[in-house]
Amino acid sequence: MKKFFRIFIILLIAIFVVIQFFQPEKNRGEITKAHLLEQGVVDDEMKTVLKNACLDCHSNQTTYLWYHQIAPVSWMINQHITDGKAELNLSEWGNWEPLDQIGALDKMADEIKSNEMPLKPYVLMHPKAKLTEEQKEQFYAWAEKLSEELLIKMINE
Repeated sequence: MKKFFRIFIILLIAIFVVIQFFQPEKNRGEITKAHLLEQGVVDDEMKTVLKNACLDCHSNQTTYLWYHQIAPVSWMINQHITDGKAELNLSEWGNWEPLDQIGALDKMADEIKSNEMPLKPYVLMHPKAKLTEEQKEQFYAWAEKLSEELLIKMINE
C-alpha cells in the first residue's frame, strides 16, 4: 500500500511538472487608438475602476500575477480572458458604431447592477476589483453621461 501511494505521488508530481510546459499564449497586445482608455472618454477615477475590475479580461492587455504562470491555473485564466473578450473587448471600442458602444455601456451597467461582473472568482484573487457602492454609482453616472454624448453625436451627424 505504501509503495502504491509513493508511486501515485511521484506520478502526480511528474504530471504537474510536465503540464507546466503547456502554457497558453499571453494576452499582451499593444494599446491602440481604438482602446477605450485612448478615446478620451474616461476620467482618471473611472480609469482606475476599469483597470482594476474590467480590463484584465475585457481587453487585449492582461496584467498577470505570479500564480497565473502555473498550470492548470494559467489555463483557467486564459479561458476567462477568452470568454471575456468574446463578450466585450474594450480594446476595440473605437472601432464600434455609436449604437454598439451605447449597448455595451448599458450591458456593462446591467451586469454590475446584478453583481454578475466582475466575476466572484476574479474578485477573490483580485481584491481591488471588488466595486464599492460608490464606484458602482460612479460607473452608472459615467456610462449614462457617455451614452448621452454618443447619442447626441449620432443625431448631429
